[in-house]
Amino acid sequence: MIDFLLPSLGADMDEAKLVRWLVAPGDQVHKGQIIAEVETDKAVLEVECWNAGVIEELRVDPGPTKLTVGTILARIRPAVTLAPAPVSESVPTASVPPAPVPRETPVPAPELVASPPVRHLAHELGIDISGVPATGPGGSLTRDDIHQAAARGRKRVGRIKSSPRARQLAAELGIDLAAVVPTGPGGLVTTDDVRAAARSDRPTEQPAAEAREPVEENRVEAMRRAIARSMSHSKREIPHYYLSTRIDLTRAMTWLEARNAERPLTGRVLPAAMFLKATALALRENPELNGHWINDHFRPSSAIHLGVAVSLREGGLVAPAIHDADKLKLEQMMNKLRDLVNRARAWRLRSSEMSDPTATVTNLGDRGVEMAFPIIIPPQVAMVGFGKMVDTPVARQGFLGVAPMVQATLSGDHRASDGHRGGLLLMSLDKFLQEPERL
Repeated sequence: MIDFLLPSLGADMDEAKLVRWLVAPGDQVHKGQIIAEVETDKAVLEVECWNAGVIEELRVDPGPTKLTVGTILARIRPAVTLAPAPVSESVPTASVPPAPVPRETPVPAPELVASPPVRHLAHELGIDISGVPATGPGGSLTRDDIHQAAARGRKRVGRIKSSPRARQLAAELGIDLAAVVPTGPGGLVTTDDVRAAARSDRPTEQPAAEAREPVEENRVEAMRRAIARSMSHSKREIPHYYLSTRIDLTRAMTWLEARNAERPLTGRVLPAAMFLKATALALRENPELNGHWINDHFRPSSAIHLGVAVSLREGGLVAPAIHDADKLKLEQMMNKLRDLVNRARAWRLRSSEMSDPTATVTNLGDRGVEMAFPIIIPPQVAMVGFGKMVDTPVARQGFLGVAPMVQATLSGDHRASDGHRGGLLLMSLDKFLQEPERL
């Protein structure tokens, strides 16, 4: 049997709550499949399973109890692959009786095949999948099947599009989500919508102060405390050094504008994606700043999983990773960035995205900040910051002109690198932004 444990989803995570299971005993699972949701102080995360097999037992029920990292959540019976018995060449085959082949009880295939994302969509739309006709390969359910069932009104249970936090708050306040007017993107019910519905349901003589729900305040405070613990540890334990350089974006922006003119409006690439790709390539050239400081030793990473600092609407900050960022094309980077930000703000991140960033980028230019000196997220050893793009007077060959400039900064861990190595990374970053066709 394989124990499925609550993973560590960040250096500052010690415990989490199990929100729900996406599988049941007897379900077949494959490597990388999302099988559970857990809630930390920072986000609700989708937890992947990294072993193929069959769910033997769910050891923990969803609920408010906080579980420590390493708790056994489930047990998985591994998939069995039988190899043919070897035949000796020195003995004639006819004189050797065939070796008995172990008989394995075949695992019955599930009557209805539906991937976790499809099951999740059905849950969000309130669809009972047992009555939905399947049109996918091998009799599997597709997302279109679920959407069509929702349009027909098949077995709806009153669930609408909402974030996990909004659903939980609605349950705590006794609010029917179907009666809540959504104001979020795409008709999403937000926590503010639930609070507004709660206030409208309260008697008018009730004090307005009572309409505020302290539970939600506590969640935001819990996130701030988690961030405070991580950043206090960082400033206390990590000897930071800080570097800054000003990068001329004339060539990069000219190239990007020309490329975007050939793309549809929805497919255009933002400068933020260009900054991420250039940072990933610079880290590949300077591996001393890509990895983790663990047990008084620097452990470089062969992969570049670039963390992206994302501010949440309700307050707080998360920094999930874009995996193998140096290998993505610029258009892929833009799609990954857009998807990551949307899911982070909807509390739909995956456990692997929070547990393995090898370096992080923060971009505060859209907040009007011209220069940022970020605090390293342990156990990482570097963090790159970008500020606002500013039209700046520059002198070229004796002539004065104006160019779009950005301040790029590096916060480095002096235990793993030094100012010389950090300076080389910023030089590489500048080089790639001067040669945007290489991105």
